[in-house]
Amino acid sequence: MDLREVLDFSQLENLLNYFQITTGLDVALHDAEGIVTISCRRPGAICKAAGDSELCLKHISAGGKKAMELGEPYIYACGCALVMCSSPVVFEEELIGSISCGPAMLWEADEIAKEEIAKKTACMNLQLTEELLNGIPSCECSNITAASQLLFIIVNSLTREHSRYLMQRERITEQQRAIANLVLERKITAAELRKMEKHSALAYPAEKEKELIAFVQLGKKQQAAALLNDILGVIFSIAEGSMDTIRVKLFELIAFLSRAAVDAGAPLKEINAITKEAFKICEDQTSFEQLCFLTTRAMEGFIDTVYRNRNQKQASFHLTKAIEYIQEHYMEDLPLATVASSVYVSEFYLSHLFRKEMNQTFSDYATKVRIDKAREFLRDEPSARIQEIALKTGFNNPNYFAKIFKKHTGVSPREYQGFFK
Repeated sequence: MDLREVLDFSQLENLLNYFQITTGLDVALHDAEGIVTISCRRPGAICKAAGDSELCLKHISAGGKKAMELGEPYIYACGCALVMCSSPVVFEEELIGSISCGPAMLWEADEIAKEEIAKKTACMNLQLTEELLNGIPSCECSNITAASQLLFIIVNSLTREHSRYLMQRERITEQQRAIANLVLERKITAAELRKMEKHSALAYPAEKEKELIAFVQLGKKQQAAALLNDILGVIFSIAEGSMDTIRVKLFELIAFLSRAAVDAGAPLKEINAITKEAFKICEDQTSFEQLCFLTTRAMEGFIDTVYRNRNQKQASFHLTKAIEYIQEHYMEDLPLATVASSVYVSEFYLSHLFRKEMNQTFSDYATKVRIDKAREFLRDEPSARIQEIALKTGFNNPNYFAKIFKKHTGVSPREYQGFFK
C-alpha cells in the first residue's frame, strides 16, 4: 500500500508544518525504507546537510519498525548520535511508513557533544560547521516525549479516517457488483420487458418489501442485505436510468423500513437520526453509488436499533419466524399446521396474522416464495429441465407447477427460461 493511498498529503503537509512551528522540532514523513516523502525542516537543519545517507535510512527504517512493534512512539539515537522519535504509519496491520521528529539534543552543545557527533558522522561525508551544530535544537526529555505522543495521535487519526473511507468504498463496490449481476439477470428486450411487466413478473416487488420489513423486525441482517440488493436490482430495472424514479422508490422504501423498526419497538429518537441521514438520497448531488450505500446503511441501522431494543410485538415475532421457516423449507411440504407448530402458535392465529399483516393467505405466500425461487433457478440454470425445477421448489406435479407459474408471471416456465438463454 502506497502512502499516498492512505494519507491526504496536502492535509498532512499542513499539519506537519504547524507541528514544526509549534514544537521547534523538524518533522518528516518516510516510507517503510526510511526515504523522505514529506519534510518540514529549518533551513540549517542537520538532516538536510546529511541527506538520505545509508546510515540515516537504516536508523529511520529501524525506528519505524520498532515503533510498530511497540505500538507507540519510539525514541532513539539517530546516526548522528542525536535524539529522534518515530511514529509508525500502519494500514491493515502493515507498516507502510513512519513520521519522525527531531533530531534534538537533550544536553548543551559543548565540545564533548560536538566531538561525539563528529565521530558518529565521519562515514557520512558530512561537513560539520559551527553554524550547523549550533542549529540543532535542545529540549527536555519530557518535551520530545510529548511531541512524539502528539505525532502518534495525528498519524493514527489520519490513517483511521482513511481506513474507514476505503472500507466504505469496498462495501459500495461489492454492493454495486451484486446489484449489477441482478440487473443483468433481468436484462431482456424492451418488448419482453413490457410483456413481463404487464403480467407483474417484474413489477415492483411489494411482497419482497414485506419480507424485507419482516427481516428488519427480526434483526436478520444477512438475509435482509441479500433481499435488499434484489429489490434494488428490480428498482433499477424498472427505473431505466431515471434517477428521480430511483430516489422516489428508495425514499418510500426507507420510510417503510423506519416504520417497521418503530413497530418493532425501536426508539423514535434513534430512528429519526438514521432516517435524517438516509434522506440525503433526495439531494441532487448524491451519486448513484451513494444512493445504494445510504439505503443499505439505513437498513442496517434500523436492524441494529431493533436488535438493541428487542421489545418486538409478539405478533410480529411469530409472523417473522413463520416467514423465516418458509424461506428455509420452501422445497418441502408446507402445511399450515407444520409451520404454526414450528413457531408455537395455533393454525388459526398464524393464518390470521398472514391475512392481517401480509394482506394474503398463508398458502398464497408460500406459493409466492416457491415461484420466486423457481424464477431464480430458471434464470441461473437455463438448461435445467422444468421437472427438476418443479421438484427443487416443492412442486411434486410438473403440470401443476407450470399452471401456477403462468398464473403468477403470465408466461410458462419454459418461456421464462428462454428469456435468459
